[in-house]
Amino acid sequence: MNTIAFRRKFSDILIDKCRVANNDIILVAFSGGADSMALLHLLKNEGCKCIAAHCNFHLRADESDADALFAEEVCNRLKVRFHKTDFDTRTFAEERGLSIEMAARQLRYDWFEKLMKETGATLLATGHHGNDNIETFFLNLSRGTGLKGLTGMSFRSGSIIRPLLFASADEIRDYCKVEGFDYRIDSTNLESDYQRNKIRNLIVPLFEELNPSFFATMQNNLSYLSDTYGIFKAEADSFRERIVAQSGDSILIPIENIKEHPYRGALLFEILQPYGFQGQMISAVIKSLDGIPGRQFFSHSHRLVLDRFNLLVVPITELDKSSHAIEGGVSEISVPIKMSISIFDKPDNYKVSRDPNTAHFDAGLVEFPLFLRKSQQGDRFMPLGMKQFKKISDLFIDLKMSLIDKENSWLLCNGDDIMWVVGVRIDDRYKIRANTRKILEIKVNP
Repeated sequence: MNTIAFRRKFSDILIDKCRVANNDIILVAFSGGADSMALLHLLKNEGCKCIAAHCNFHLRADESDADALFAEEVCNRLKVRFHKTDFDTRTFAEERGLSIEMAARQLRYDWFEKLMKETGATLLATGHHGNDNIETFFLNLSRGTGLKGLTGMSFRSGSIIRPLLFASADEIRDYCKVEGFDYRIDSTNLESDYQRNKIRNLIVPLFEELNPSFFATMQNNLSYLSDTYGIFKAEADSFRERIVAQSGDSILIPIENIKEHPYRGALLFEILQPYGFQGQMISAVIKSLDGIPGRQFFSHSHRLVLDRFNLLVVPITELDKSSHAIEGGVSEISVPIKMSISIFDKPDNYKVSRDPNTAHFDAGLVEFPLFLRKSQQGDRFMPLGMKQFKKISDLFIDLKMSLIDKENSWLLCNGDDIMWVVGVRIDDRYKIRANTRKILEIKVNP
């Protein structure tokens, strides 16, 4: 192996792809295995300021403890600051319903983030190599993560750098052998109990039989896929900026624009994936675009509602079923919505307010406390200008209100009477009449 060429390639990647600066302090995820051993020595060779971080997941009994001791001895010899921590990984996984792989990942990255703040480290370097990237490709392919997932890992993601992605696992082991670096071997890597190990030990060897240059082929494939995703993402971002309306954590997507797009499936996947919606569900959404409005789809964090003209994506929140009192003498409230309340003598030149967020009532007909609540099945009131009752649900239908708008509506009640569908219409029984002496004014404030 040409170690000089290997180090030169690493040096170029460190500057061009990982964008490491002279003043960066690098926290190195150091297991003591071949990958992290080569990584630490290569970074030291480049003159980088390094701090080593070792996680003992206690998954391999005495072997895990031996790894920790070995890692510390290496760092002492290299005069590299060393930090270690211990995790009860199995208990953590059971309590949260996670796989061992996911639990270990969450534990180590949470600790790395905390340690970076404590030590002042600006970058986290991991020993991921090209074979890891190939495994990630197959994992994401099986999970249906879309085009982005098929691009694999990048040399730099935020403050995380992976400068060994250019190299294969065999090249890294060869480098360690030539340089005389001892390293620990994780015996579980030889087992096929975990998903990544199954891909490494069972699937990838089959492709290598078919194509002896499979590693180089996949490196090229990942590069092409990354470029392709870049082109597609530019189009998706342009569409999102032109068409999709966003307010806080909610978005509104015009249905016609989605239906007219030649690649609506991929486009909708790109827009909805950040909200937890995945492949099969997005296919169901597309099939329902010509269906009856009101259908809903749920991810772990958001709800997608098929409205008449739009797809509405909103965070999942528990509907407020409580009743909020407005006591007499109170001039304003802030929960559940902001309102100002006042009572004054009816002026001689009184005119009905045209502002939908301002309501006037005959104060003589009102008895405090008033109550604000959400609509319930069977709610009725007498809309202004009518002499018969109407269901609140029918009013919402007449006004063509979306499901989200309906759920966000509040009712102002005097006892069992609904005085005001807030921001929509007051009850005719509480309107200002010729014999009204005092006016109760309630305003909804922004």
